[in-house]
Amino acid sequence: MQDDTFIGGLPYSLAHDGWWLDTDTSGGPDVAGPGRGGPGWGAAVAGRPHAQWPRNAGLAALVALADVLFWGHPVGVSLALFAGAIFAIATLGPGLDRRHVRPAALLAIGVLPVVEHVQALSVMFLAIALALALVWARQPEGGASGLAAGALRVIGRVPVAGLAAVVATAKLGLRAASGTNPMGQGGPVRSVLRNWAFPLGGTLVFAALLIDANPVLAQLFELDIDPGRLIRRGLFWCGAGLLLWPLLDPATDTRPIDTMQVSLPFSLGVNAGSTLRALGMFNALIGVQTALDASILLGHATLPGGMTLAAYAHRGAYPLLATALLAGAFALVARPYLAERRALKPLMLLWLGQNVLLSLSALLRLDLYVDNFGLTYLRLYAMIWMGLVAAGLALTAWQVWRMRSNGWLILRCGVMGVATLYACAFVNFAQIIARQNILRGHPDWTYVCALGPMASGPIRSAMHLQVEDTQMPSCLACGVPLPQARGWRDWGFRTWRVSRYR
Repeated sequence: MQDDTFIGGLPYSLAHDGWWLDTDTSGGPDVAGPGRGGPGWGAAVAGRPHAQWPRNAGLAALVALADVLFWGHPVGVSLALFAGAIFAIATLGPGLDRRHVRPAALLAIGVLPVVEHVQALSVMFLAIALALALVWARQPEGGASGLAAGALRVIGRVPVAGLAAVVATAKLGLRAASGTNPMGQGGPVRSVLRNWAFPLGGTLVFAALLIDANPVLAQLFELDIDPGRLIRRGLFWCGAGLLLWPLLDPATDTRPIDTMQVSLPFSLGVNAGSTLRALGMFNALIGVQTALDASILLGHATLPGGMTLAAYAHRGAYPLLATALLAGAFALVARPYLAERRALKPLMLLWLGQNVLLSLSALLRLDLYVDNFGLTYLRLYAMIWMGLVAAGLALTAWQVWRMRSNGWLILRCGVMGVATLYACAFVNFAQIIARQNILRGHPDWTYVCALGPMASGPIRSAMHLQVEDTQMPSCLACGVPLPQARGWRDWGFRTWRVSRYR
């Protein structure tokens, strides 16, 4: 029985090598031609390479760019350039699409912290902004919740999707190699191997012998190759390709997440009656604590015997912060019951107000401790966190006053936290800590010098001051250098700014 796939009179080799060129790639039941690996195989082999070539070319270009920007070079503004290249290639299309303007602006905002200074925080903002921009460019109607959901899925796919694609491609190649055509011969891959293995192998053998016998050819083909470096570079290319592949995938799931209907899955025995009693007891207890703190911190009351003001400040700062956090959690749990009793809402507002004062008290205690023992990264971060907790409790009080939902509160607290972190990405904390400790008069020069090149400005200023301090030479001996960029790839605005101190 004659197969319509073949044209009569054609040479066998042409019919054998070209039977798959006219394959129906619709994925229907007729796609699986003779010797193909089942339904849909023809679409995968014949259709996908032609449809995927722009993505493959873009991937190759990005891997080459990654090699130029990152191989053997420290990172800096190169990360920002690479993120822009990823977005440009992922959204590449005929003509300028106005839909991409706002996603590109969002990416630019996320790139700014990396341009300022490369650190874990700035890289995190860059990754999130890139994922959001890619999803927004592909699905502009997804809404804020859909963008967040799509970005989370893109970030989650980055570590594994590229490797999964490689495994799937390898399986497809094995199926192609094991296929047979209608005349019982091997599939296309076997045909290539059968027709070209011997000629290529023989040519390589003869070429090696001739080069070895001819000094001129031997000198011409003499290569200075470091196998270890070549292997490491190849692994870098493979790793870059695996991480970049999911970012170029146009299929993005943007099913929205309903953030406005946030409910807690537990109650812990909380109801209207227990909330009323708890608020009465909690307010009385925290009122005593607030009065004692005010008498000591503001009224200069006498401390217990043997306790210094610094020990008092250090002992209470972090426990008071934990208390404020628990107060916020209790407010979220008790929020649904506030409308059942008239006294609950005023008591809750009093409770939140006292916890704002408690957070400020913890901040004041920490400030007193810093005055005695100096500023460190941990103490500075704790101050920022305490201020953020106080602002969150104030926002919770506004939520209770206006009877907003928990979803409303969580969304705004999240935005406030992200905005705080974003602002912190532009702050040179090393310089602030060094300047604050030097101005104290008796700094810990060992810690100050360990802050590194980003703190060199205040340290160099102190070097020019004629201060009679026996510990000053230890600072000058540490030789904190100005930060320097080796080239344009690792340039950063903070590095450039600090390096101008003289």
